[in-house]
Amino acid sequence: MANVTYDLLWRETMRDLLDMLELDPPTDEDEEEAFQHFSYLYIKYVQIFKNLEDCYDQHVHPQKRLDVKEVLEAVIGRMLEIKQYLTNLSGLKFINFDDILVDLKLIPETLELPVPRYFVDERQKDLMLREKLVQTLIAARDADKEPDAEAENQGMSIDEAIRIIQVNERGRQGNQRARFMKEIRKQEELEKKLRDVGQPETDPDSAAVVIQKLFRGFKTMKQARQMREEELVFIGMKEPEPKPREIDPLHRQDEIRSRRKIIQAQNKDEYEEALVNIRRKIYDDEGVDMREQMMDKIRQWFVAFREQNESFPDYPDEDVGGSVFIFDPPPVLEEEVDEDEGGKKDAKKDDKKKDDKKKGADEEEDEGANELPPSEFVLKMQSCTEKFCQVWQDRDESQNFAQKYDAELIREALRPGVRDEIRIKEVDAVMREELENLKLAVEKGKKKGKKKGKKKGKKGKKKK
Repeated sequence: MANVTYDLLWRETMRDLLDMLELDPPTDEDEEEAFQHFSYLYIKYVQIFKNLEDCYDQHVHPQKRLDVKEVLEAVIGRMLEIKQYLTNLSGLKFINFDDILVDLKLIPETLELPVPRYFVDERQKDLMLREKLVQTLIAARDADKEPDAEAENQGMSIDEAIRIIQVNERGRQGNQRARFMKEIRKQEELEKKLRDVGQPETDPDSAAVVIQKLFRGFKTMKQARQMREEELVFIGMKEPEPKPREIDPLHRQDEIRSRRKIIQAQNKDEYEEALVNIRRKIYDDEGVDMREQMMDKIRQWFVAFREQNESFPDYPDEDVGGSVFIFDPPPVLEEEVDEDEGGKKDAKKDDKKKDDKKKGADEEEDEGANELPPSEFVLKMQSCTEKFCQVWQDRDESQNFAQKYDAELIREALRPGVRDEIRIKEVDAVMREELENLKLAVEKGKKKGKKKGKKKGKKGKKKK
C-alpha cells in the first residue's frame, strides 16, 4: 500500500478517537448502563488500537511514527483500564460482548487482540543477543558431556552395510522380474483365447466410437473430480493448493513490509542525524538573539524589583532553576486574591464548604467502590489529538513524497531546549555576575554619600 493509504487510515482513526473521548468517561450512574457503556468503549478502543498499530508498523515518516506511537500506547493503557474495570464490575474474568457485537454488526474476530509488532521489531537486537547467549550456553553444556562409549560401539561396520545393500538390491530385482513374467503370461493367455475364438475384423467407425466413449468418460470424470475439489476448498473442508511464490499475495505483502522496514530505518537514521545538525544550526544562527533578549528581560526584572523594594534581588540558585521563573512566572492562586476580601464572606464560604463536604461524603458512600478513577491515559489521548489537529491535520505534504523528516517541526521542537541551555549555561552566569557588580556599585555610592555628609558637617563646625 502507498503512504497515502496509511495517512488516510490515521486521520480516520484519530477522528474516531475524538468521538470516543467525548463519551469517555461516561456520566451513567446505574451499574448496568455503565457496564454497557464501557463495553461499547472497549470494543471501539480495540478497533482504534488495531488501526493505529497498522499505521505505526507501516508509516515511514519518522516524526509521524513518534506521534502515532505516543497515542497508541495511551490507547492500549486505556483499553486495559476499561477491561479491568469491567472485570471488577462483573466479577468474571471473561466478559461476554456478544449482544453488543450483534448491535454493532461486528464479527467475533473484532475482539482478537494481536501482539503489537513493534514489541519484537524494536527489540530485535536484544532478542538476537539473547539467542546467541542461549546457543553459547547449549554448546558449553554439550562440550562438558563425555562421549558415550556404548554409542560408539553401536556403529555399523562396512561389511554389514554392503551385505544389507546387496540383499535389498537382489530383492528388488527379483520383484521386478516376477512382475515382468506375470505380464508376459497374461499376454500369452489373451492371445491364445483370441486364436481359439477367432477375432473378427475391426470396423474403423466402431473403433472411433469406442475411443470417443473412453475419452469423454475420462474427461467427465476429470471435470467432476476438479469440481469436487473446488467445492471442498470453498466450504473449508480442504486446504487450497499453494500458489506460486511469485504471485502469492501473502508473500508479496511480506516483501513490501520488509522494504518499508528498510525505508523506516533509513529515515530514522537521517532524522537522528538531522536533530544534531539542526540543533547546532539553531545555536549558531539564533543563539545571539536569544541571549540578548533574555539578558534584556532579566535587566528589566532587576529594575522593576529595585523600584518596588529599593534594593536589588538575590539571583536564584541553579538548584531552583535559575532565572526560569522570570520567563515563566508561576500562576497567581485565586485563594491569595480572595484573602484580601472581608472576613464575613470567608466565614459564609467556610460554612457552605462544610455543608458541601458533608453532602459529598454522603454521595461518595452511596456510589460504592466500583467508581472508575480519573485516567491519565484519557488526558494523554486528549493532548495527542490536540497535537494531531494542530500539526498534521491540515499539513500540506504534497512535496514530501518520500516521507522524509520535516525540518521546520524539528526547529520548533528544539528551539525551547536550545533556549534553556543558553539560559542555564551562559545567561545565568553572566547576569549573576552583573547583579553582584550592581550591588557593589550601589553600596560604594552609599558609602561615598555618607562620607561627603560627614565632611560637610565638620566644615560647618569650624566656621562657627
